[in-house]
Amino acid sequence: MKELYLKAPAKINLALHVKNLREDGFHELEMIMQSISLADRIKLKKKSGGIIIKNSQADLPTGSENLAYQAAEIFFANNPQINKGVEIYIEKNIPIAAGMAGGSTDAAAVLRGLYQLFDLEINLDFLRQNLVEIGSDVPYCLEGGTVFAAGKGEILEKLPFLGEKYLVVVTPNFRISTPKVYKLYDEIKGQQKFDFDSVLANLKKEEKVNWSLDYKNDLTQAAEQICPEIKEVKDIFKNTAAEFTLVSGSGPTVFSIYENRKQAEKVAAAWPRKNDFVTAVKTIPKY
Repeated sequence: MKELYLKAPAKINLALHVKNLREDGFHELEMIMQSISLADRIKLKKKSGGIIIKNSQADLPTGSENLAYQAAEIFFANNPQINKGVEIYIEKNIPIAAGMAGGSTDAAAVLRGLYQLFDLEINLDFLRQNLVEIGSDVPYCLEGGTVFAAGKGEILEKLPFLGEKYLVVVTPNFRISTPKVYKLYDEIKGQQKFDFDSVLANLKKEEKVNWSLDYKNDLTQAAEQICPEIKEVKDIFKNTAAEFTLVSGSGPTVFSIYENRKQAEKVAAAWPRKNDFVTAVKTIPKY
């Protein structure tokens, strides 16, 4: 095999609870992560040596600061018998710095794909231990699906797929720094009451999702202070037939869930804010 094409799906957070600050400077988290059909497309091509990154967006890094580059470095470091390199082309469809793990899912797809490209057996548990070093969402992105994540995102427990849900995803034209959001969160909020156990129990029982439970995001207030447009997006969603609306990750992406595909597509088509990234998508199981 000389080249390989891959999809790198985005994720949303159905719930995000910030707990205490850890000694390593990261926050202890509890999250429900969910993959969606919005995805970057990646092409891997064998080269005689080295790692080359090419992107569809000129402002993306192509060197060692790119998480996909770091994932390739991990692959070659763990497989010294491979005496070739790789060219990686990333077609970006997931908005950058949007709270949907765009860089993390690219890294996970590249690492998974390199094992396929070079016809090597893959050990996902081993890879997750390596990948947490380059991003807390990257281990989750190796398989995706519906997952409970804890720690700083590296402790994963697979949950039953919540089923095919239809969403509208909206990202204002505003990039948010995740560390800045957490810093502001620490300044404006202490640890909040969050009945996360009820959320987790609801999903584990494979019952109909009860959106009236604590499916919420502790980072919302901080994200809204940094990007007030988030409130404007949420206000628009309030006037639709959305079952549930939430900020994903550290923002600024906001998503709403609808009863069927037709409703979601109608909302996306009529979206009034012309500078936003808007798309109708669906939830997907692990890949």
